[in-house]
Amino acid sequence: MRTDYIDILSIISNNLYKSAEQVMQIASEMINANTFCIAINDRLTTTVLKTFNRDVTMLEEGLIVDNEQSYCHLVIEKSVGPLVIQDNITHPLTKDMDATRFVGGCSFMGVKIVTPRGDIFGSLCAFDHNYYQYRDQDVALLKSLAIFFANVLELEETAKSLQEAEQSNIDLLEEKANLLAVMSHEIRTPINGVMGMASLLHTTELTEEQLEYTNIIETSAQSLLSMLDHILKYSKLEAGKMELDQVPFDIRICMEQVRMLFAVETNKKGISLKIEVDSDVPVTVIGDVNKIRQILLNLVSNAVKFTSKGSVKVSVKLLAIDKRVGTASLLFSVEDNGNGIPDHQVDRLFQSFTQVHVADSTESDTGTGLGLYISKQLVELMNGRIWLEQSSSSGACFSCEITLSI
Repeated sequence: MRTDYIDILSIISNNLYKSAEQVMQIASEMINANTFCIAINDRLTTTVLKTFNRDVTMLEEGLIVDNEQSYCHLVIEKSVGPLVIQDNITHPLTKDMDATRFVGGCSFMGVKIVTPRGDIFGSLCAFDHNYYQYRDQDVALLKSLAIFFANVLELEETAKSLQEAEQSNIDLLEEKANLLAVMSHEIRTPINGVMGMASLLHTTELTEEQLEYTNIIETSAQSLLSMLDHILKYSKLEAGKMELDQVPFDIRICMEQVRMLFAVETNKKGISLKIEVDSDVPVTVIGDVNKIRQILLNLVSNAVKFTSKGSVKVSVKLLAIDKRVGTASLLFSVEDNGNGIPDHQVDRLFQSFTQVHVADSTESDTGTGLGLYISKQLVELMNGRIWLEQSSSSGACFSCEITLSI
C-alpha cells in the first residue's frame, strides 16, 4: 500500500498535468498572441518546458538559456507583478538582450509561477511577432493559469520527491490519506480560480469561437474537480473515515436530480437518459442520499461516456419489503447502449485506479479509474452489493442492491 500511495500521487500529477496542458492550449487560442510558453527557472538557467506556437515558431520546447539572458528572469527579478512589454525592441529591459535578437521584434507578457509557499518555479509567458496589445482580461487569465500551474508543478515535484524518499525512509508513506486530502484541497483553490475567470469572461463580449473556448476551459476545470472529488473520497474510504447519514428522502427526487445533472451532456451527444421508478417503490426511504446519488452518478457517468447513440436507462425496483423491521430492499440498475465490456477486462471492474478500455470508443481514457471502485466501496458500506448484470456488443447493465429503512 505504501508503494501504491506513491503511484496514486503520480497518477494525480500526470492527469492534472495533461489537463493543464489542454487548458493552456485553449487559453492560447483565446489570447490572440502567437506563442505561449511555460518556463522553469533555477536561478542559473531558464528552460522552456512547454510551448504553444500558432503561426510562427518563436520558441521550441527544451530550449535552455542563461538566466541573465532570459525574459523569464525579467518576469521574476525585474517586475513586481505581471510584466507587459508592447515592443521589446524599444523597451529598456529588453532592447539590448540576446534573447530579443533571438525571438525578433514582438510584444510580450509574462507572469510568475509562484507556489502558495512562495517558491518560484518560473513563468508563464506570451509572445507575438505582430505586436498584439494585451488586455487586462488577458493578464488576469494568465495570472489565474499561473496559479494553477504552480500547484500542478508543486504536486509533480512532491510525487518525484516521494519516489526518491521511498528508498531511504518508507515511513514517510504512513500519512497517505491525510496528504491526499490536503493535496486535493490545495489544487481545488486554483481550479476554482480558473473557473471564476472563465465565468468572468462570459460576462464580456466574446465571439462564438472565444465562447466555445471559454466553455471548454470550464468543462476541463469541472473535470479536474470531479477527479479531485474521487481522489478525496478514495482517501477517506481507505482511511476508514467515511460515515453514513440516516435521513428521510424521496427516491424519485434523487433520481430526477441525477437526470438533471446529465441533461446538458446527453443533449449534446444526442442520447436520452430515461428514469424509471416502479410504482411499488416507497415514496420515502431513510438512508444516505448523498452516497446513493454518488453511486448513481458514477454509474451513469460511465454509461453516458461510452454511449454514442441510443439511450441510458436508470431504473429502481422493489425487491423486498419487511414492514416488521421497517426495511425495503431496492435494486438500482443503469443500462446503456454502448459497446459493452470486453470479456477479458471484466475482472478489472471495481478495482482502484483501473480503467476499462472499450473498443471503438471515441472517448479519451483520462481520469483516475476510481468511479466503479468508489461505487463498490460505498455500496458495501451500506451492506449492499454491486455487480455487472450483463454485457454484450449492444450495451452493458450495472446493478446494485441496497436495503434502506422505511
